[in-house]
Amino acid sequence: MKRIKVVEFIGRIQDGGAETLVKDYALLLDKEKFDVTILCEDYRPNSNIYKVLKENDVKIVCMYERSFFINKVIARIFGKRYVAMLTKKAIEKLKPDLIHTHLELLEVLYYLRDSLSGIKLLWTCHNPPQKLIGDERPAERDACRYLLDHNDLQIIALHEDMAKEIEEMYAIDNVAVIRNAVDFDRFVHLNKDKKQMRQELGIPQDAYVVGQVGRFDEQKNPKFTLAVFDEMQKKYDNCYLLLIGRGNLESELRERIKELGVEDKVKMLVNRDDVPELMNAMDVFVLPSRYEGFGIVLIEAQIVGLPCVVSDNVPKAVYQSKNITCLSLNDPVESWVKALHDPTGNIDKYGDINDYDMRREIKNLEKLYLSSSR
Repeated sequence: MKRIKVVEFIGRIQDGGAETLVKDYALLLDKEKFDVTILCEDYRPNSNIYKVLKENDVKIVCMYERSFFINKVIARIFGKRYVAMLTKKAIEKLKPDLIHTHLELLEVLYYLRDSLSGIKLLWTCHNPPQKLIGDERPAERDACRYLLDHNDLQIIALHEDMAKEIEEMYAIDNVAVIRNAVDFDRFVHLNKDKKQMRQELGIPQDAYVVGQVGRFDEQKNPKFTLAVFDEMQKKYDNCYLLLIGRGNLESELRERIKELGVEDKVKMLVNRDDVPELMNAMDVFVLPSRYEGFGIVLIEAQIVGLPCVVSDNVPKAVYQSKNITCLSLNDPVESWVKALHDPTGNIDKYGDINDYDMRREIKNLEKLYLSSSR
């Protein structure tokens, strides 16, 4: 059987939800059926996702290999047309049967439209549709419409509600649903237990630990988490906060931690490859996002068994246990403090966490790839 040549196309390989999904696809797709290459504009060499991909000999083609800075300057001047030019050269060499695109790259495919004959196109919506292919991004919106009409684009949603929203936006009825799943093995078979992790982090065994994992940016809202924790540690003794990730707010967060005088209570952890073990060291997980396409990190926290306190901007599709407390970002800080200290849950409907096992869901992706390539 001839293997299907698959290109997973993403902007930058770094530590993030969409990037984690691409990594898992590259690692878990059946190697006898699929020949997978990741095509990216650039990568962070110190990111854990890039390290894992290289350790497992996943093929990566980077368009900015020679100079990230020079290419970014040119891209800012000429926009997505420049990225499309580089992408075209890469595709001519790779000769893929299928291109699975992620995040904000539909405009790039639009500029390549005349070079994509015979190549099946798929695109996964990783954030709320209005923020990726709605009026907030007219170039991506118009590219999506064109590719649907002329290049038989197959859109993939992360959950049913997202699929329905996209179908209504574009008057179509064939959006596929591939869950944003997780490799359960990483979160079930841990290398270190809670006691060991707390010892390494310098956190007392009897402490109450709040944790957040995600990019340090406005979407994930870590400044809000820090503000809530500051009030929490004033009210309750022996509280600690773990902020795990990286991003453009890192310096601002560190400065704010100093201003609040909580350096001994807040641990900022960057470039960690032991997130499952770190989650196991927590007592409660918080995700106060301003918006989310799904929120895969919440699935990870639920696999570990953590009670979770989330904003009402997180889709209900990610509720997979009864231990979810949902609040509005407009609720008083005191409500968030109470929920974090006593996370009893306030939802009445949730799914089955086993539906988000990547080793199951990858089979559905394989079926979609196979049917798309016929």
